[in-house]
Amino acid sequence: MTPGKRVRTSGDTTTLVMGQVTHSLNAAVGAVVQELLERIGCRVSVVTGGYDEIFLLLEEGAIDLMAAVWLPDAHADLWARHGAGAEEIASLYDGAHFFWAVPDYVPQDLVATIADLSQPTVIERMTPLILANGPSTVLSLKSQDAMAAYGLDAVGYHFRSGSPGEWVGAYEAALAERRWFVFPTWTPQFLNRDERLRTLADPIGVLGGRNHGVLVAPAGRLEAISPRARQMLAHLKIGLDGVTEMDRLINVDKRTPKNAALAWMSANSRRVEAWLRG
Repeated sequence: MTPGKRVRTSGDTTTLVMGQVTHSLNAAVGAVVQELLERIGCRVSVVTGGYDEIFLLLEEGAIDLMAAVWLPDAHADLWARHGAGAEEIASLYDGAHFFWAVPDYVPQDLVATIADLSQPTVIERMTPLILANGPSTVLSLKSQDAMAAYGLDAVGYHFRSGSPGEWVGAYEAALAERRWFVFPTWTPQFLNRDERLRTLADPIGVLGGRNHGVLVAPAGRLEAISPRARQMLAHLKIGLDGVTEMDRLINVDKRTPKNAALAWMSANSRRVEAWLRG
């Protein structure tokens, strides 16, 4: 696709191009947006890539929509660099954030905060490797900052980023063996559904605050599409539970993002009908 301004005239049926970061939760949200737009007669194509790539396409005006950006905190740097010519269209879900967790069988009176990981009695029991998902993800970068801020390297912990499969596999193996371990993660995310993780407080605030998962577009871009589509998108609210459920359908039940979105939309048909009515 050639970067640059995309100009439409009245009645134009040009396909809407949606940029989507390659990740299951973004695929789920994007599939809902695409399905809704297609149900009211819009044509939609999807371009996928890493955060840097999709944010650059947003800045260049080479995409019409991006689902979804975490604002105001998690993607603040990328938004500052590439979002000056973009606008927020809808808050698709609220409360998204990164956090470190331990399994529910680790006593809370011993490990309630990240700072507690430095206690000698905790160090004796805790797995020293802290594994995150993906070397260049925001979570990995923030987790490395947490390692330094809380002095965890100095007391024997070490941090590494792994593939998604390695990250989930390490989680499942540690739970099966009832080992104490630290798990960097986020919400919405499918592993949260089993309620086996307990969030550790982050008193320094290194991992950042809570965010909105925002549907964004180049400024003025949506003025060229139908008022019905604009109104529908403005009211679109999937929620953390909805994204988490679709993420589970994709990662656990091995459904495609489209099938996961259709299943969730069918189970929430009244909400979907309200969106379609505008």
